[in-house]
Amino acid sequence: MKRLVCLMLMGSLMAQDLPISKSQLPKPKNNFHIILPDDIGSGRINVHFHVNESGEVINPIVKDTFDVSINETVIDAVKQLRFVPAYQNGHPVKVMYSLPIVVEGS
Repeated sequence: MKRLVCLMLMGSLMAQDLPISKSQLPKPKNNFHIILPDDIGSGRINVHFHVNESGEVINPIVKDTFDVSINETVIDAVKQLRFVPAYQNGHPVKVMYSLPIVVEGS
């Protein structure tokens, strides 16, 4: 049976509120799931990237992984994400985003 990567996209970012009403964090427009081969174990992957002023993912980098053989698959999936951009003082801004992904065996 194939393994499913559970995306913990909201995490701590959605749990925070900025005190300034004209500011907001980026909000994901879509979620994703990745189907991986059966021989992949369980673990956690941390991906860092920027969300630009248009809500697109820029320069995703796998910072921590349990299996380097799936890094390209994860990066390709992260590139497909789209966000409502972050705002500061009422204007869209480029921000750094950290995405923890948990791979669980079935």
